Amino acid sequence: MRPLFSKLYVKIFLWFWLTLAATFALLAGLSSMSFSELSYEPLRGGDAHYLKRLGHAIERSANKHDISAEQLINHGRFTKRKQLYLYSVDQDKALQNFTPPHDIGLNELNFRQSMAPQMIFHEHFQALGPLLITLPDGQYQLYELRPGRKLPWLLRLKLMPTWLKVVVALGASLLLSLLFTRTLITPVNALRSAAKDIAAGNLQSRAPSNVRHDELGVLTDEFNAMAARLETLVNSQRSLLGDISHELRSPLTRLSLACALAQDSADSATLLQLQRIEKEAKQLDTLIARILMLSRLENRQQSIVRQRISVRELLAPVFADAKFEADSEHKQLSLAELSDSHFLNIDPQVVASACDNLLRNAIKYANQHIEVSLQWIDTIMLLSISDDGPGVAEHELAHLKEPFYRVGSARSRDSGGTGLGLAIANKAIAAHNGELVLQNNPQGGLVATIKLPTT
Repeated sequence: MRPLFSKLYVKIFLWFWLTLAATFALLAGLSSMSFSELSYEPLRGGDAHYLKRLGHAIERSANKHDISAEQLINHGRFTKRKQLYLYSVDQDKALQNFTPPHDIGLNELNFRQSMAPQMIFHEHFQALGPLLITLPDGQYQLYELRPGRKLPWLLRLKLMPTWLKVVVALGASLLLSLLFTRTLITPVNALRSAAKDIAAGNLQSRAPSNVRHDELGVLTDEFNAMAARLETLVNSQRSLLGDISHELRSPLTRLSLACALAQDSADSATLLQLQRIEKEAKQLDTLIARILMLSRLENRQQSIVRQRISVRELLAPVFADAKFEADSEHKQLSLAELSDSHFLNIDPQVVASACDNLLRNAIKYANQHIEVSLQWIDTIMLLSISDDGPGVAEHELAHLKEPFYRVGSARSRDSGGTGLGLAIANKAIAAHNGELVLQNNPQGGLVATIKLPTT
């Protein structure tokens, strides 16, 4: 059983709370920075009542004994427990009954004289005030200082600038969310890339193995196991098909030889049957040859011997054979002009065979006309072969390049095809880093386009 913390939903939950915790930690860290200015909030509750009572007590004592403000606050009654600061609004002077440390500037308290009593916060002290009191020698703003009191963390957080709190919250959440998203998306993208490669025919593709033990790690391992099993099955099928086809060549050769010998001594009736057997044997031999070619291309056993050859030298014989076949079928074949100025770096035999397959396919299914066009786009040669036949249903186009696939239209088994021509042509073009594109012609019929790099 996998540990609890290796499960994906637990990680999502923890990452959510980690984001919150990191946000508060950053805010706490920033709130502990030094305050260079005073902060304050309205005085409420017990502190407000206390300051009023203190002010009334000072006023009563001063009026009762008719003494000055300085004498009053330095009386033992107040100096023992309280640190008082008086600021004269009229005389612009300040009095205190204690010696303030060098890091406390009492004149900072005079920033607003008309506001209601506040709880004033400073880096090194807290103060209550101002409270306006009337003494025999004038009016004063009363403050009581409470040095050495640290500002509560929540209050520091509350007093932080709003813009700073927003920036910290957004920054922490965005950063941690980005990191968490990457931990989720990276294996998902790897799986998607591997799946795309396998769908394109690269059965050796695998998602990168990792040490993750959550659901994504398990999914990756299961995907790789599935891909390995799929590769084994497909390779076994291809090998079996190739082996069977190869083994059929010997008895088929003996059958053809025996048929030829039997024709020498056969009467006319038997001769017709033997000729029929010979025809079917030749068709079977052609089918086996195509299967072996497809098997070699799929298993990369077909050696590609590249050489530099002009387009005219490559396609002229193919076009000549296609022209002869089209004429025999009473169909019109329009061929592209060939040039000696364009060259390809290919295996001529393999590519010529692919082009021949596509031309024969177009001639077979065309009603009356086949058109071949040739153009160059940068370093890509585009050879397009279109016919005016019945075309193919859109949902079947993607399957035409699969071996033995037959469409459910006029392009069917009745035409006598084996379903291997397009598959072989596709593999041959792909072996040259090219692409075979099949699409329906808007005017009717099928268009097969070979895209081949010239280098």
